[in-house]
Amino acid sequence: MEWSRGSAMGKDDGMLAHDGRNFSSSLVAGIDAATPLPSAINGVDCAPSVKVTRRQLTLNLIAGGLGTGMFSLPSSMSGCSVVLGVVMTFAVVALNALTIMILVRAADAHQVFDLGALLGLLPGRIAGRSVGRLMQAFMNIMVWVVLFGSLVSYLIVMHDSAQPFVKGTFLDDGRLPLVSFAALIVLGLCFLEQRYLSWTSSIALLVNMYLIIVLCILFFQKSSDQKLPDDVCLLGVGKGVVSMLAVLAQCVIIQMCVLPMYQELEDRSPQRFAVCLWTAFGSLALIFSLFATLGYLSFGPGVQGNVLQNVDSGVLSDIAQVGTILVVAAIYPLMVIPMVAPIRNMALPESLSHRRGLVVAGSIFVIVLISFVGALLIPDLLVVNVIDGALCVGTFTALAPGLAGLYLLDKHSLGWKGLMFLLFAFGFTNTVLGLVFSKPYAEELQANCAWA
Repeated sequence: MEWSRGSAMGKDDGMLAHDGRNFSSSLVAGIDAATPLPSAINGVDCAPSVKVTRRQLTLNLIAGGLGTGMFSLPSSMSGCSVVLGVVMTFAVVALNALTIMILVRAADAHQVFDLGALLGLLPGRIAGRSVGRLMQAFMNIMVWVVLFGSLVSYLIVMHDSAQPFVKGTFLDDGRLPLVSFAALIVLGLCFLEQRYLSWTSSIALLVNMYLIIVLCILFFQKSSDQKLPDDVCLLGVGKGVVSMLAVLAQCVIIQMCVLPMYQELEDRSPQRFAVCLWTAFGSLALIFSLFATLGYLSFGPGVQGNVLQNVDSGVLSDIAQVGTILVVAAIYPLMVIPMVAPIRNMALPESLSHRRGLVVAGSIFVIVLISFVGALLIPDLLVVNVIDGALCVGTFTALAPGLAGLYLLDKHSLGWKGLMFLLFAFGFTNTVLGLVFSKPYAEELQANCAWA
């Protein structure tokens, strides 16, 4: 499950100077060739040690799309209307499925099942350096950047879900105490062995499905009591379509994880994988549409960037909040594991080689500290998800599949090349727009609503 997006394993950046050496460049060198992209997303193992059946793969793909990004879908829909939001959901999910299949077919053709390594096969040189190696390094760094966004979103969700339970205590004195407490919890969990956190994927999936059930119950309760908001927009257009697209991207982009999953498919072939992918993504499109529509119709244009903040306290909602805290806290360290993998494996000077464990521990502390500062400064989950999703669209929906389609598949028609360049234009344009328009702009939609 993706407690947003994304994902679960693979990136970070850092700088450490000693004896005139800049270890940020050592780290990038490690990323360039030796560092694999994520091995897990939302606690779902992307590269299991045994072959998986098509049914298991389908369930893993569904779980990989469920996470904190989904919590912002109702707020995003408040800026683009119900009908357009549902249409966009199916369109964005379908586009990502198509781009994933480009990567899968390229990986199958070259028998390379890691996104960074696959892009490492790109031909050509820039300033004397291999384009493939440059793209491999860039892709791994971007996975790190996107994962940092996910870590920030996890702390925000922990804060939002715990807030109703700490009212009137010292933890309710602004954001600092509660975010600090959440950061201390995940910092401790980061030093646990991974096997102690292996329960997260199945529990996370159950918690997400439970949240949908809670929203359904709340919607029908409000409907029966005639308390549904009357200022929702069923059809209209506004700048909020940008944030809706970005949040959907944050929910469903698993390109960085999908190739190891394909590698472990029993009797694998692109055709078999396509059946699993379209089944899973069709299910996700329905789940996202239902969740966004129920949340928006239940709470109206005032729905929060984290819809859980709109849910009134009660037994059902309290169970949902506690379950969310537990799962997010347990998935956080699974995201950190691959971020420190390059540091575990990088060459260190003799003076530090016997203190590798201390260097790794310090790196974990810095990662948690940066995500803590992010969660402290950015209280709105929607903003984090939009920015993270905007970066995902340009990198994983457009750049990686587009390059693979142009140079790693045996397709040379002008029509195919035109589609790949159109994909570049779409991805890069939406990245820029997503970084500029990171709000839902619900008020603007109200003014431009054609059907309320």
